[in-house]
This record gives sequence, C-alpha cells and structure tokens, in this order.
Amino acid sequence: MPSVRLDALRKHFGDAVAVNDVSIEFRDGEMTSVLGPSGCGKTTTLNMIAGFLDPDRGAIRFGDELIADAARRIAVPPHRRNLGMVFQSYALWPHLRVADNVAYGLRMRRVPRAQREDAVRRALARVRLEQYLDRYPHELSGGQQQRVALARAIVYSPQILLFDEPLSNLDAQLREEMRLELKEIHREIGVTAVYVTHDQAEAMSLSDRIAVMGEGRILQVGSPHELYDEPVDVRVARFLGRTNLLDGVLVDVGPPLGRVRIDGLDEHVTCRAPSVSAPNIRGVLSVRPEAISLAAAPAAASGLSGHVSAATYLGNMSQLKVALAFGTTIEVQEISRQAWNVGDAVSVTLDPQRCYFIAGGTLGARLAS
Repeated sequence: MPSVRLDALRKHFGDAVAVNDVSIEFRDGEMTSVLGPSGCGKTTTLNMIAGFLDPDRGAIRFGDELIADAARRIAVPPHRRNLGMVFQSYALWPHLRVADNVAYGLRMRRVPRAQREDAVRRALARVRLEQYLDRYPHELSGGQQQRVALARAIVYSPQILLFDEPLSNLDAQLREEMRLELKEIHREIGVTAVYVTHDQAEAMSLSDRIAVMGEGRILQVGSPHELYDEPVDVRVARFLGRTNLLDGVLVDVGPPLGRVRIDGLDEHVTCRAPSVSAPNIRGVLSVRPEAISLAAAPAAASGLSGHVSAATYLGNMSQLKVALAFGTTIEVQEISRQAWNVGDAVSVTLDPQRCYFIAGGTLGARLAS
C-alpha cells in the first residue's frame, strides 16, 4: 500500500489560512490520526487528500504518484484516487438497501454483478453485518449504519482509507466499541489510513501515530506514548489528556534529570528535559495529574504544601484539585483508598520521571490555543 505525502500544503478561504504549509508523510499501512480542535485545519487537509478541495500551494503524493500539485496545476479527480472515505454523517442512500449502498462504488466502476455481489458479502461479513443485506438504513442503529459506511469504503479494496470524525454521532459506549472494531479491521486489511478527530482518547486508542494540528500547522507527530510523555508544545500537552502547566526556568539540565525554578516557588522541581542542552531557558513544566501523589501534611517530611479545594470520588480513582501555598491550583488523579475531603491539608510530591519541561512554551500560548 502507498504512503500519503503532503509537501508544503496550503489552503486559503478568503483571507483566512486554513492549512499553513503542512508537510507530513502518512506511512504505508499505518493508521495515523490527525488530532486537533475545531477550526485547526484537519478536515480541510483530509478534503485535499480526498480531492474534494484543491490546494492553493504544495503537492500531494500517493507513494511515487503525484496526485495534486498547485504549481503544475495537477489535480487527479476523487474517483481516480483509489481511496475509500468514511464520513461523520454516514452518507448512506436512504432509498437503497444495505447491499446496494455498499455496492454503489463497485457499480460506478462497472464491476460485473457476480463479482460485485461477492465483494459486498465479504465486506459486510468483515463488519459483521452480512445478515442485514436487505435492510434499509432507517432500520439500522447508528452503530450499524456506521459499519455499513465502513463496508462501502473498503468493498473495492482501496489503497488508502480516510476517516472524517466517523464516531462523533455515536453515544460514548458505542464509540468505545467501534474504536476496537475499527482497529481490528484496519489490522486485517493493512491499508494506509488517515483518521481525523478532535477526541484524544479516540486518537490514542486507534493510532500508530498521531499528528497534532493547531492554527493550520502540524505541531508534533509521534506515537501516542511520545506525544503524551514528551510534548514539544504546550498545546500538544494540553490536548493530549489533562495536564498541569507551570511557568518557570530550567536552571540545571542534568543529566540525568534537570531542575526547574517554578515562578512563585522558592524550591526547585526535578524533571525530565532531554531536548534542552543549556540551562537558564524559560518554558513550561508539564505535570500530568496521575504523576502527583498526596500525603496528609503532618505525616509528610517533604513536598509542596497545600490543601484540597475540590474532590470527586469516581470509584476506581479520585479526581482532586489542590491549592498550593504559593497560589497555584493543580489537578490530581489518585488511585487509592484514601478519602480526601475539601479543606484537608496535604503535602504534594511530583514524580520527576513524569514531569516534562517544554522549552520556550508559555502559559500565554496555552490560553491562546
């Protein structure tokens, strides 16, 4: 299967720049999620790959084949790009049976009837809907309709699959079930897949790699583990799960660990800073809520002092807000039997291996994202 490569891709809508010089390769056979908030340019990027929009600048290649090039006025039409697409709205024909919806692309390609029927049955079997051949879309649940849309996208064995927030119309439990099914189906067919979403849990559970977008640009590309543990931008840290962001200066780079002077705090915080080679760099310390542990203040010999300002018990964990003595409130997730109450005095300990310094970041950038 071919990779998908974007070279300096740009798209304007009037004076607004929706996609700003995006260059990335979606690797052969991998599922890559494009993750970001509404308006960041991810769907516009997907539509240019699909051929629904032409780039104003830059080029798109599928493997070695040039698909679009603004400078050379090349734009292969969508129906000749050999890709399948699954839409957020399912986009099923309401007057056609399931079998006919799935067969639609094959009919447009003039595939013989016997071959077409065999391909439809195999595609529906792959999404476990072979018994629904003769039903109409309105007779199916939302999850079943989404499976039909997926079967239609894979029935003609495309080289590339595109997903435009396909699970956003489903309820939470069904979304989780469909994530697992999509991942399994992708593993079976092994095509290059680009999956657009604003849901970080969806991106992390489905993807081999994630590309985080912001303001029309790619902020960072990496595995879910890399992006969660080592964000290069405060917007990435904030979008990949919850985190506490603290302004400060890296005063010691280590090795193995650096030390940060947090604004408003006298003592230094130990952290990882592998991307920084020199001290006295301003930036932001990212501390995930699960990297923080609490102890009752009288029992703790060290740590940052504070008090519990909010507590929510969720059965398997507690979500807390702790107001620190120097004026900052942080979020904490604890898996323990300790019952904390609002007002409890606590000592806060940060796990140095799970504190990560982002050089050059500021809380202003976080608030503007």
